Amino acid sequence: MAKKPLPPGPAKGPAFAPQSGGRATVGLPRSAFGGPGPTVGVPAGGQGGFRPSAPSAPFDAVRLLQMGGSHLAAGRLDHAGQAAAHVLKVEPQNPDALHLLGLVALGKGDAANAEKLIAAAAARMPNHVNVWVNLGNAQRDGGKAEEALIAYQRAEALNPGYPDIFLNRGQLYKDTTDYAAAIAEFEKLIALMPDDPAPYMRAASAATEAGRFRDALAFLLRASERTPATPLHLATTLSATYERLGEIDDAFAWAEKALAIDANASGAAAVWSRAHRRRHKGDATVLAACRARLEALDLERGSRNEARLASSELAQICQEAGDIDAAFRYFTQQNEHTSRLPELARVDRTAFVDEVVTLIDTYTEEFVSGWRAVPGPGIEPGHAAAPVFLVGFPRSGTTLLDQIFDAHPQVQVFEEQPFLRSVKKTIAGYPRSLAGMDENGRTAARRLYWQALRDAGADLEGKTVINKMPLDIVHAGLIHRVFPEARIVFALRHPADCVLSCFMQDFVPNGAMLNFLTLEGSARFYERVMTLWQTYRALLPLDVHEVRYENLVADLRGEVEPALEFLGLGWNDAVSDPAAHALARGTIRTPSYSQVTQPIYSSAADRWRRYEKHIRPVMPIIEPHIQRFGYSL
Repeated sequence: MAKKPLPPGPAKGPAFAPQSGGRATVGLPRSAFGGPGPTVGVPAGGQGGFRPSAPSAPFDAVRLLQMGGSHLAAGRLDHAGQAAAHVLKVEPQNPDALHLLGLVALGKGDAANAEKLIAAAAARMPNHVNVWVNLGNAQRDGGKAEEALIAYQRAEALNPGYPDIFLNRGQLYKDTTDYAAAIAEFEKLIALMPDDPAPYMRAASAATEAGRFRDALAFLLRASERTPATPLHLATTLSATYERLGEIDDAFAWAEKALAIDANASGAAAVWSRAHRRRHKGDATVLAACRARLEALDLERGSRNEARLASSELAQICQEAGDIDAAFRYFTQQNEHTSRLPELARVDRTAFVDEVVTLIDTYTEEFVSGWRAVPGPGIEPGHAAAPVFLVGFPRSGTTLLDQIFDAHPQVQVFEEQPFLRSVKKTIAGYPRSLAGMDENGRTAARRLYWQALRDAGADLEGKTVINKMPLDIVHAGLIHRVFPEARIVFALRHPADCVLSCFMQDFVPNGAMLNFLTLEGSARFYERVMTLWQTYRALLPLDVHEVRYENLVADLRGEVEPALEFLGLGWNDAVSDPAAHALARGTIRTPSYSQVTQPIYSSAADRWRRYEKHIRPVMPIIEPHIQRFGYSL
């Protein structure tokens, strides 16, 4: 396919594009958006045809803006801001200076000020596509998704073929976990830039986060076809994707290719080791070889993320080899690297716990007794079953249960998608406003939930649909208020094993998972979440069935058959081999993917006892829940 010409201006590369009135407009190049955070770059230099408004004046706004653009492109934000401020002292309404100063604010993480400044620039030069894209970026980074979409729409109306629109709108959809929409935007970008591998990589990233690993692989292979020599990051990503799919030979081959490019590539070495271990499960010689290779890496040479991956793999190797102290040391190192990831600099690390505390304080007998009476709706007309929510603390066996239930021919499980979060966001004044919710409000919330499930492919009329999102446990009150007929499957595991396993797990970092970076943080998070769960159980008539992880791995049928009966389903032999189902399904989004594709094992039960000296300091935090759930110390 012939390469389509790109639109003029920033999408072609660094440029100042002249506007009516003879003023230079700061452009943001397509290459600036290398990741989810606001990466700001403004090019230096001018374009032919530019005519400054007062070429003979000692004050040269154009030259100052070009200097500011150069500084910003080089990351010298303060210098760029000084150049813009210089212009604004003389010309307070100069739109290019406002735009530049807004980009400086965006680069410093001040999305609110960036939005204000760039909006002022857009009002003064409304026909410049790049200003609207940058306004959308500021609004996106400020958490104003709807406003950002409007800004991108304005940009698209000005220039429907401008690549930055689809790049940044796709990133917004990815950030808000609307992966199907993100992939659609990146596919539009691919159509505009068919010979550039970068859009394929972005589509692959969105597909991976959606659990669509086959689609991700297809995008990656298309990217590899467009590069004369496969770059390191592409070879590494291909190896990791093949490993996620359980295609170990291909994973190993691509990891070898990546390491041939750079023998110190930590991310590729981690995949190489995982593939090697999965090929030779339990082989002490292989474990020793993997450990030696990873310990020989210079982790300071690579990115923080690569160091995290290598540390995580070293921890797994040492644990499998029985070197518990070394394993704990590497798990700690993994989390230290995670805590310093650049993309987490602007993440609110307390927001999730703060919300849990708010819910604990809100749910009192007085609050619940004051709820407006709303008639029970029963099972939704036409649906095969009541809604089912699979919840529990992370690492309590929810992914294993997901595979077991989904293997049943009458069940469809959706894995960790923000359906309930979407409902919550539409309820103004949540959670206190639940008390006054009337039938119309509840009906609207239910319709939104059903539509989100349908959009994801749910067969509500034909199957029992299970929403597996472990930490939706904190919104059990919302579930009961909107879906009083709901059935809740509660996955339970020894609290010490949950806390330890969460600390050890290399989660995709987000506001909730950042609580697991220390053992104390993990224990305190568990205590808050389970205190809230006990509050719900005491105040609300929830329809709950408990599944214990320890019983599940010891006697699958004995633990699963009663759970199926709770859901109104009979036993089916397909559920007895979750590993086979997981491999056939090929879309395991959680970090447990390598475990659930193996036959069920019981070695993870009571794992905490092997780490007892390390976990002992935090045991008093979770001891009340250990006793409440009937476990032993």
